[in-house]
Amino acid sequence: MGRVGHGMAQSPLDAQITAQMAAQHLSGLAAVLVKGDSIVWRGNYGLANRQAGTPVTDSTIFMLASVSKTVTATAIMQLVERGALNLDDPVNAHLPFTVENPAYPDSLITVRQLVTHTASIQDNWSLMPYHNGDSPIPLGDYLFDYLDPAGDDYDPDDNYGTAAPGTAYAYSNIGIALCGLLVETVTGIPFNTYCHDSIFVPLCMDRTGWLLAEVDAASVAHPYAWDAGTYVDEGLYGYSDYPAGQLRTTALALARFMAMHMDHGWFDGLQVLDTATVALMQSPVVPAVDPTQGIVLYSFTDVYGTWWGHGGGDLGVTTAMYFDPVADIGLVILTNGDGDLDPVRAAILNALGSLQSAPLAAIACHIALPTATEEVPIPRALLLHPNPATDRIALTGCDPNDKLRICDMTGRPVLMQPCTGMVDVRGLAPGTYLVQAGKGAAQRVARLVKQ
Repeated sequence: MGRVGHGMAQSPLDAQITAQMAAQHLSGLAAVLVKGDSIVWRGNYGLANRQAGTPVTDSTIFMLASVSKTVTATAIMQLVERGALNLDDPVNAHLPFTVENPAYPDSLITVRQLVTHTASIQDNWSLMPYHNGDSPIPLGDYLFDYLDPAGDDYDPDDNYGTAAPGTAYAYSNIGIALCGLLVETVTGIPFNTYCHDSIFVPLCMDRTGWLLAEVDAASVAHPYAWDAGTYVDEGLYGYSDYPAGQLRTTALALARFMAMHMDHGWFDGLQVLDTATVALMQSPVVPAVDPTQGIVLYSFTDVYGTWWGHGGGDLGVTTAMYFDPVADIGLVILTNGDGDLDPVRAAILNALGSLQSAPLAAIACHIALPTATEEVPIPRALLLHPNPATDRIALTGCDPNDKLRICDMTGRPVLMQPCTGMVDVRGLAPGTYLVQAGKGAAQRVARLVKQ
Protein backbone atom coordinates (compact mmCIF):
# COMPACT_ATOMS: atom_id res chain seq x y z
CA MET A 1 0.00 0.00 0.00
CA GLY A 2 2.99 2.30 -0.25
CA ARG A 3 4.19 2.08 3.36
CA VAL A 4 7.96 1.87 3.20
CA GLY A 5 10.02 0.73 6.17
CA HIS A 6 13.61 -0.26 6.77
CA GLY A 7 14.59 -3.26 4.70
CA MET A 8 11.46 -3.11 2.53
CA ALA A 9 11.76 -2.97 -1.24
CA GLN A 10 10.43 0.21 -2.81
CA SER A 11 7.93 0.14 -5.62
CA PRO A 12 8.56 2.51 -8.55
CA LEU A 13 5.95 4.88 -7.11
CA ASP A 14 7.53 4.72 -3.65
CA ALA A 15 10.90 5.56 -5.18
CA GLN A 16 9.49 8.57 -7.04
CA ILE A 17 7.77 9.91 -3.94
CA THR A 18 10.78 9.52 -1.66
CA ALA A 19 13.01 11.12 -4.30
CA GLN A 20 10.70 14.12 -4.52
CA MET A 21 10.53 14.34 -0.73
CA ALA A 22 14.31 14.53 -0.62
CA ALA A 23 14.39 17.16 -3.36
CA GLN A 24 11.69 19.24 -1.64
CA HIS A 25 13.04 18.65 1.89
CA LEU A 26 9.75 17.17 3.11
CA SER A 27 10.27 15.34 6.40
CA GLY A 28 7.12 13.20 6.22
CA LEU A 29 4.21 12.59 3.88
CA ALA A 30 0.89 10.74 3.92
CA ALA A 31 -1.29 10.38 0.84
CA VAL A 32 -4.62 8.73 0.03
CA LEU A 33 -6.04 8.18 -3.45
CA VAL A 34 -9.82 7.66 -3.60
CA LYS A 35 -11.97 6.31 -6.43
CA GLY A 36 -15.68 6.55 -5.68
CA ASP A 37 -16.26 5.10 -2.22
CA SER A 38 -13.02 3.12 -2.15
CA ILE A 39 -9.38 3.73 -1.39
CA VAL A 40 -7.28 2.86 -4.43
CA TRP A 41 -3.96 3.44 -2.70
CA ARG A 42 -2.44 5.04 0.35
CA GLY A 43 1.15 5.66 1.35
CA ASN A 44 3.07 6.87 4.39
CA TYR A 45 6.66 8.07 4.14
CA GLY A 46 9.37 9.70 6.20
CA LEU A 47 9.33 11.04 9.73
CA ALA A 48 6.61 12.79 11.72
CA ASN A 49 9.05 13.70 14.50
CA ARG A 50 12.72 13.77 13.54
CA GLN A 51 14.04 14.15 17.08
CA ALA A 52 12.14 11.08 18.29
CA GLY A 53 12.56 9.17 15.02
CA THR A 54 8.78 8.69 14.77
CA PRO A 55 7.68 7.45 11.33
CA VAL A 56 4.57 8.62 9.52
CA THR A 57 1.74 6.06 9.84
CA ASP A 58 -2.00 5.91 9.20
CA SER A 59 -2.44 7.43 12.68
CA THR A 60 -0.19 10.46 12.14
CA ILE A 61 -2.05 13.74 12.60
CA PHE A 62 -1.06 16.57 10.26
CA MET A 63 -1.88 20.24 10.38
CA LEU A 64 -3.95 21.05 7.27
CA ALA A 65 -3.19 24.77 6.86
CA SER A 66 -5.66 26.29 4.38
CA VAL A 67 -7.27 22.98 3.45
CA SER A 68 -8.98 23.61 6.81
CA LYS A 69 -11.08 26.29 5.10
CA THR A 70 -13.09 23.60 3.29
CA VAL A 71 -14.37 22.35 6.65
CA THR A 72 -15.27 25.88 7.75
CA ALA A 73 -17.18 26.35 4.49
CA THR A 74 -18.99 23.05 5.02
CA ALA A 75 -20.13 24.22 8.45
CA ILE A 76 -21.42 27.50 6.98
CA MET A 77 -23.31 25.69 4.23
CA GLN A 78 -24.96 23.34 6.72
CA LEU A 79 -26.38 26.41 8.46
CA VAL A 80 -27.49 27.85 5.11
CA GLU A 81 -29.35 24.61 4.39
CA ARG A 82 -31.15 24.83 7.72
CA GLY A 83 -32.23 28.40 7.14
CA ALA A 84 -30.11 29.78 9.98
CA LEU A 85 -28.05 31.77 7.47
CA ASN A 86 -28.47 33.04 3.94
CA LEU A 87 -25.46 33.52 1.70
CA ASP A 88 -26.61 37.05 0.95
CA ASP A 89 -27.20 38.00 4.58
CA PRO A 90 -25.17 40.97 5.79
CA VAL A 91 -22.72 39.54 8.31
CA ASN A 92 -23.65 42.30 10.74
CA ALA A 93 -27.10 40.75 11.08
CA HIS A 94 -25.45 37.84 12.91
CA LEU A 95 -22.61 39.52 14.82
CA PRO A 96 -22.41 41.40 18.12
CA PHE A 97 -20.08 43.99 16.56
CA THR A 98 -19.74 45.94 13.32
CA VAL A 99 -17.86 44.80 10.22
CA GLU A 100 -17.68 47.31 7.38
CA ASN A 101 -15.04 48.65 5.06
CA PRO A 102 -14.62 52.28 6.21
CA ALA A 103 -14.01 53.39 2.63
CA TYR A 104 -17.39 51.95 1.61
CA PRO A 105 -19.72 52.37 4.60
CA ASP A 106 -22.83 51.85 2.48
CA SER A 107 -21.63 48.53 0.99
CA LEU A 108 -22.77 45.63 3.14
CA ILE A 109 -20.37 42.72 3.61
CA THR A 110 -22.20 39.42 3.10
CA VAL A 111 -21.66 35.76 3.93
CA ARG A 112 -21.25 35.01 0.21
CA GLN A 113 -18.40 37.50 0.02
CA LEU A 114 -16.63 35.87 2.96
CA VAL A 115 -16.69 32.38 1.40
CA THR A 116 -15.51 33.71 -1.98
CA HIS A 117 -12.76 36.05 -0.70
CA THR A 118 -14.51 39.13 -2.08
CA ALA A 119 -15.44 40.82 1.23
CA SER A 120 -12.61 43.40 1.09
CA ILE A 121 -11.28 42.16 4.44
CA GLN A 122 -7.50 42.17 4.33
CA ASP A 123 -4.92 40.05 6.14
CA ASN A 124 -2.75 42.39 8.21
CA TRP A 125 0.06 40.00 9.11
CA SER A 126 1.42 42.29 11.80
CA LEU A 127 -1.78 41.50 13.74
CA MET A 128 -1.81 37.76 13.02
CA PRO A 129 0.81 36.30 15.39
CA TYR A 130 1.68 32.65 15.89
CA HIS A 131 1.45 31.19 19.40
CA ASN A 132 3.21 28.29 21.07
CA GLY A 133 0.27 25.88 21.16
CA ASP A 134 -3.33 27.08 20.90
CA SER A 135 -3.99 30.80 20.96
CA PRO A 136 -5.14 32.06 24.37
CA ILE A 137 -7.32 34.73 22.71
CA PRO A 138 -10.96 33.73 22.07
CA LEU A 139 -12.02 33.88 18.42
CA GLY A 140 -14.72 36.50 19.01
CA ASP A 141 -12.46 38.78 21.03
CA TYR A 142 -9.72 38.61 18.43
CA LEU A 143 -12.05 39.42 15.52
CA PHE A 144 -13.75 42.26 17.40
CA ASP A 145 -10.37 43.88 18.06
CA TYR A 146 -9.37 43.41 14.40
CA LEU A 147 -12.58 44.40 12.58
CA ASP A 148 -14.64 46.74 14.76
CA PRO A 149 -13.75 50.46 14.93
CA ALA A 150 -13.78 50.18 18.73
CA GLY A 151 -11.30 47.28 18.67
CA ASP A 152 -7.76 47.59 20.02
CA ASP A 153 -6.21 46.37 16.75
CA TYR A 154 -8.51 48.19 14.33
CA ASP A 155 -6.58 49.63 11.38
CA PRO A 156 -8.84 51.03 8.64
CA ASP A 157 -6.02 51.11 6.10
CA ASP A 158 -4.43 47.69 6.60
CA ASN A 159 -7.33 45.57 7.91
CA TYR A 160 -9.64 46.38 4.98
CA GLY A 161 -8.95 46.50 1.24
CA THR A 162 -9.19 49.34 -1.26
CA ALA A 163 -11.91 47.73 -3.42
CA ALA A 164 -15.60 47.79 -2.56
CA PRO A 165 -17.05 44.59 -1.08
CA GLY A 166 -18.07 42.13 -3.78
CA THR A 167 -16.04 43.72 -6.57
CA ALA A 168 -12.55 42.21 -6.28
CA TYR A 169 -10.83 39.02 -5.16
CA ALA A 170 -8.47 39.22 -2.18
CA TYR A 171 -7.62 36.00 -0.34
CA SER A 172 -8.52 36.52 3.31
CA ASN A 173 -7.74 34.30 6.28
CA ILE A 174 -9.52 36.79 8.53
CA GLY A 175 -12.64 36.54 6.37
CA ILE A 176 -12.75 32.76 6.77
CA ALA A 177 -12.09 33.07 10.51
CA LEU A 178 -15.14 35.35 10.60
CA CYS A 179 -17.13 32.48 9.06
CA GLY A 180 -16.11 30.40 12.06
CA LEU A 181 -17.40 33.11 14.38
CA LEU A 182 -20.69 33.23 12.44
CA VAL A 183 -21.13 29.52 13.20
CA GLU A 184 -20.69 30.33 16.89
CA THR A 185 -23.07 33.29 16.98
CA VAL A 186 -25.79 31.55 14.96
CA THR A 187 -25.72 28.23 16.85
CA GLY A 188 -24.58 29.34 20.30
CA ILE A 189 -21.98 26.56 20.16
CA PRO A 190 -18.18 26.98 20.00
CA PHE A 191 -17.00 26.58 16.42
CA ASN A 192 -14.72 23.64 17.19
CA THR A 193 -17.54 21.85 19.05
CA TYR A 194 -20.01 22.41 16.23
CA CYS A 195 -17.59 20.92 13.69
CA HIS A 196 -16.93 17.92 15.92
CA ASP A 197 -20.62 17.12 16.35
CA SER A 198 -21.94 18.01 12.89
CA ILE A 199 -19.02 17.08 10.61
CA PHE A 200 -16.33 14.97 12.29
CA VAL A 201 -18.64 12.51 14.07
CA PRO A 202 -20.93 11.83 11.07
CA LEU A 203 -17.87 11.34 8.84
CA CYS A 204 -16.01 9.15 11.35
CA MET A 205 -13.15 11.66 11.31
CA ASP A 206 -11.32 10.30 14.33
CA ARG A 207 -8.06 11.90 15.53
CA THR A 208 -9.35 15.27 14.31
CA GLY A 209 -9.56 18.64 16.05
CA TRP A 210 -9.16 22.37 15.60
CA LEU A 211 -7.23 22.72 18.85
CA LEU A 212 -4.19 20.83 20.11
CA ALA A 213 -6.16 20.16 23.27
CA GLU A 214 -8.57 18.06 21.19
CA VAL A 215 -6.03 15.62 19.73
CA ASP A 216 -3.16 13.42 20.90
CA ALA A 217 -0.26 15.86 20.64
CA ALA A 218 2.23 12.98 20.63
CA SER A 219 0.72 11.82 17.32
CA VAL A 220 0.94 15.23 15.64
CA ALA A 221 3.58 15.59 12.93
CA HIS A 222 6.02 18.36 13.82
CA PRO A 223 6.26 21.01 11.09
CA TYR A 224 9.75 21.37 9.63
CA ALA A 225 11.26 24.21 7.66
CA TRP A 226 14.50 23.72 5.72
CA ASP A 227 17.13 26.31 6.53
CA ALA A 228 20.85 26.36 5.82
CA GLY A 229 20.89 22.67 4.97
CA THR A 230 19.05 21.41 8.03
CA TYR A 231 15.51 20.73 9.22
CA VAL A 232 14.16 23.28 11.71
CA ASP A 233 11.30 22.20 13.98
CA GLU A 234 8.72 25.02 13.97
CA GLY A 235 6.91 23.56 16.98
CA LEU A 236 3.21 22.86 17.47
CA TYR A 237 1.87 26.36 16.97
CA GLY A 238 -1.54 27.96 16.72
CA TYR A 239 -3.20 31.28 15.96
CA SER A 240 -6.30 33.24 16.88
CA ASP A 241 -7.85 33.04 13.38
CA TYR A 242 -7.79 29.25 13.68
CA PRO A 243 -10.85 28.43 11.48
CA ALA A 244 -8.73 29.56 8.52
CA GLY A 245 -5.99 26.96 8.88
CA GLN A 246 -5.47 25.17 12.17
CA LEU A 247 -7.41 21.92 11.69
CA ARG A 248 -5.36 18.80 12.42
CA THR A 249 -6.34 15.33 11.20
CA THR A 250 -5.04 12.21 9.46
CA ALA A 251 -4.90 11.63 5.72
CA LEU A 252 -7.49 8.84 6.03
CA ALA A 253 -9.92 11.02 7.99
CA LEU A 254 -9.56 13.86 5.49
CA ALA A 255 -10.16 11.37 2.68
CA ARG A 256 -13.55 10.60 4.24
CA PHE A 257 -14.41 14.30 4.23
CA MET A 258 -13.31 14.54 0.59
CA ALA A 259 -15.32 11.44 -0.32
CA MET A 260 -18.45 13.11 1.07
CA HIS A 261 -17.95 16.07 -1.26
CA MET A 262 -17.26 13.68 -4.15
CA ASP A 263 -20.50 11.77 -3.47
CA HIS A 264 -22.82 14.80 -3.55
CA GLY A 265 -22.91 15.21 0.23
CA TRP A 266 -23.32 11.53 1.16
CA PHE A 267 -20.94 9.34 3.15
CA ASP A 268 -21.53 5.76 4.24
CA GLY A 269 -25.32 6.09 4.00
CA LEU A 270 -25.47 9.46 5.80
CA GLN A 271 -26.18 12.77 4.10
CA VAL A 272 -23.98 15.52 5.54
CA LEU A 273 -24.78 18.14 2.88
CA ASP A 274 -27.62 18.41 0.39
CA THR A 275 -26.80 17.55 -3.21
CA ALA A 276 -27.69 21.07 -4.35
CA THR A 277 -25.33 22.55 -1.76
CA VAL A 278 -22.41 20.44 -2.96
CA ALA A 279 -23.16 21.41 -6.56
CA LEU A 280 -23.09 25.09 -5.60
CA MET A 281 -19.81 24.71 -3.71
CA GLN A 282 -18.30 23.12 -6.84
CA SER A 283 -19.41 25.83 -9.26
CA PRO A 284 -18.25 29.36 -10.17
CA VAL A 285 -20.01 31.48 -7.53
CA VAL A 286 -18.51 34.84 -8.53
CA PRO A 287 -17.69 34.29 -12.23
CA ALA A 288 -17.27 38.00 -12.98
CA VAL A 289 -14.56 38.26 -10.32
CA ASP A 290 -12.92 34.81 -10.43
CA PRO A 291 -14.40 31.96 -12.53
CA THR A 292 -12.33 29.38 -10.62
CA GLN A 293 -13.82 30.29 -7.21
CA GLY A 294 -16.57 28.15 -5.69
CA ILE A 295 -17.66 28.23 -2.06
CA VAL A 296 -14.08 28.29 -0.68
CA LEU A 297 -13.19 25.46 -3.10
CA TYR A 298 -11.18 26.29 -6.22
CA SER A 299 -11.10 24.61 -9.62
CA PHE A 300 -8.32 24.07 -12.10
CA THR A 301 -7.85 21.95 -15.21
CA ASP A 302 -4.72 20.01 -16.13
CA VAL A 303 -3.80 16.93 -18.17
CA TYR A 304 -5.44 14.71 -15.54
CA GLY A 305 -8.86 16.39 -15.50
CA THR A 306 -10.78 19.26 -13.91
CA TRP A 307 -10.33 19.38 -10.16
CA TRP A 308 -12.02 21.03 -7.21
CA GLY A 309 -10.46 21.42 -3.79
CA HIS A 310 -7.92 23.46 -1.87
CA GLY A 311 -4.23 23.55 -1.09
CA GLY A 312 -2.51 24.64 2.09
CA GLY A 313 0.79 26.07 3.20
CA ASP A 314 2.03 27.25 6.59
CA LEU A 315 5.27 27.16 8.58
CA GLY A 316 6.61 23.68 7.92
CA VAL A 317 3.34 22.49 6.36
CA THR A 318 2.27 21.83 2.75
CA THR A 319 -1.03 20.09 1.99
CA ALA A 320 -3.47 19.42 -0.84
CA MET A 321 -6.97 17.98 -1.23
CA TYR A 322 -8.35 17.91 -4.77
CA PHE A 323 -10.92 15.75 -6.55
CA ASP A 324 -12.26 15.35 -10.09
CA PRO A 325 -16.07 15.00 -9.86
CA VAL A 326 -16.36 13.64 -13.41
CA ALA A 327 -13.73 10.91 -13.05
CA ASP A 328 -14.79 10.37 -9.40
CA ILE A 329 -11.16 10.46 -8.25
CA GLY A 330 -9.72 12.36 -5.30
CA LEU A 331 -6.26 12.74 -3.81
CA VAL A 332 -5.16 13.88 -0.35
CA ILE A 333 -1.49 14.73 0.27
CA LEU A 334 -0.36 15.90 3.73
CA THR A 335 3.22 16.80 4.63
CA ASN A 336 5.17 18.36 7.48
CA GLY A 337 7.51 20.36 5.28
CA ASP A 338 7.72 23.34 2.94
CA GLY A 339 7.73 22.24 -0.68
CA ASP A 340 6.04 21.82 -4.05
CA LEU A 341 3.59 18.89 -4.07
CA ASP A 342 2.94 18.93 -7.82
CA PRO A 343 5.66 16.35 -8.64
CA VAL A 344 4.32 13.97 -5.96
CA ARG A 345 0.77 14.47 -7.21
CA ALA A 346 1.85 13.78 -10.79
CA ALA A 347 3.68 10.60 -9.77
CA ILE A 348 0.60 9.23 -8.00
CA LEU A 349 -1.83 10.12 -10.80
CA ASN A 350 0.51 8.74 -13.46
CA ALA A 351 0.48 5.43 -11.58
CA LEU A 352 -3.32 5.37 -11.33
CA GLY A 353 -3.78 2.74 -14.03
CA SER A 354 -1.62 0.18 -12.26
CA LEU A 355 -2.92 1.12 -8.82
CA GLN A 356 -6.52 0.56 -9.84
CA SER A 357 -5.72 -3.07 -10.61
CA ALA A 358 -5.07 -3.68 -6.91
CA PRO A 359 -7.90 -4.78 -4.58
CA LEU A 360 -9.88 -1.77 -3.38
CA ALA A 361 -10.68 -1.00 0.24
CA ALA A 362 -13.94 0.64 1.27
CA ILE A 363 -13.47 4.11 2.68
CA ALA A 364 -16.28 3.70 5.23
CA CYS A 365 -15.72 4.23 8.93
CA HIS A 366 -14.29 0.87 9.87
CA ILE A 367 -11.23 0.84 7.61
CA ALA A 368 -9.11 3.42 9.40
CA LEU A 369 -6.66 1.10 11.14
CA PRO A 370 -6.62 -2.43 9.63
CA THR A 371 -3.24 -4.09 9.10
CA ALA A 372 -2.23 -7.48 7.82
CA THR A 373 -2.02 -8.79 11.38
CA GLU A 374 -4.85 -6.92 13.05
CA GLU A 375 -8.58 -7.39 12.61
CA VAL A 376 -10.73 -4.36 13.32
CA PRO A 377 -14.37 -5.05 14.15
CA ILE A 378 -16.88 -3.59 11.75
CA PRO A 379 -19.72 -1.93 13.63
CA ARG A 380 -23.20 -2.97 12.62
CA ALA A 381 -25.15 -0.39 10.71
CA LEU A 382 -27.68 1.67 12.64
CA LEU A 383 -30.97 1.43 10.76
CA LEU A 384 -34.12 3.45 11.47
CA HIS A 385 -37.64 2.50 10.43
CA PRO A 386 -39.73 4.29 9.38
CA ASN A 387 -37.60 7.17 8.18
CA PRO A 388 -39.02 9.81 7.76
CA ALA A 389 -40.98 9.28 10.97
CA THR A 390 -43.86 10.98 12.77
CA ASP A 391 -44.18 9.22 16.15
CA ARG A 392 -41.98 6.17 16.81
CA ILE A 393 -38.96 4.59 15.16
CA ALA A 394 -37.63 1.06 15.40
CA LEU A 395 -33.86 0.63 15.66
CA THR A 396 -31.76 -2.14 14.14
CA GLY A 397 -28.09 -2.52 15.08
CA CYS A 398 -28.48 -0.93 18.50
CA ASP A 399 -26.75 -2.62 21.45
CA PRO A 400 -28.89 -2.34 24.62
CA ASN A 401 -25.72 -1.60 26.59
CA ASP A 402 -25.07 1.52 24.51
CA LYS A 403 -26.42 4.99 25.05
CA LEU A 404 -28.59 6.46 22.31
CA ARG A 405 -28.31 10.18 21.59
CA ILE A 406 -30.40 12.19 19.15
CA CYS A 407 -28.96 15.61 18.26
CA ASP A 408 -30.27 18.45 16.17
CA MET A 409 -28.09 19.53 13.27
CA THR A 410 -26.25 22.08 15.38
CA GLY A 411 -25.01 19.16 17.51
CA ARG A 412 -27.27 19.93 20.50
CA PRO A 413 -28.61 16.74 22.18
CA VAL A 414 -32.42 16.71 22.22
CA LEU A 415 -33.07 13.15 23.41
CA MET A 416 -30.93 10.63 25.31
CA GLN A 417 -31.93 7.15 26.46
CA PRO A 418 -30.72 3.54 26.53
CA CYS A 419 -30.35 2.01 23.09
CA THR A 420 -33.62 0.08 23.07
CA GLY A 421 -35.38 -1.19 19.98
CA MET A 422 -38.10 1.49 19.90
CA VAL A 423 -37.81 5.26 20.35
CA ASP A 424 -40.64 7.75 20.81
CA VAL A 425 -39.88 10.85 18.72
CA ARG A 426 -43.25 12.58 19.02
CA GLY A 427 -41.66 15.29 21.17
CA LEU A 428 -39.19 16.30 18.45
CA ALA A 429 -39.94 19.26 16.22
CA PRO A 430 -40.08 18.54 12.48
CA GLY A 431 -36.61 18.60 10.97
CA THR A 432 -33.42 16.61 10.45
CA TYR A 433 -31.53 14.94 13.30
CA LEU A 434 -28.44 12.79 13.86
CA VAL A 435 -29.02 9.56 15.78
CA GLN A 436 -25.85 8.28 17.48
CA ALA A 437 -25.33 4.96 19.26
CA GLY A 438 -22.19 3.76 21.02
CA LYS A 439 -18.91 5.61 21.13
CA GLY A 440 -15.39 5.62 19.76
CA ALA A 441 -14.59 3.30 16.86
CA ALA A 442 -17.84 1.39 17.40
CA GLN A 443 -20.08 4.43 17.14
CA ARG A 444 -22.91 4.22 14.61
CA VAL A 445 -24.64 7.27 13.18
CA ALA A 446 -27.84 7.58 11.17
CA ARG A 447 -29.82 10.50 9.83
CA LEU A 448 -33.45 10.88 10.95
CA VAL A 449 -36.07 13.05 9.28
CA LYS A 450 -38.90 13.92 11.67
CA GLN A 451 -42.14 14.96 9.98
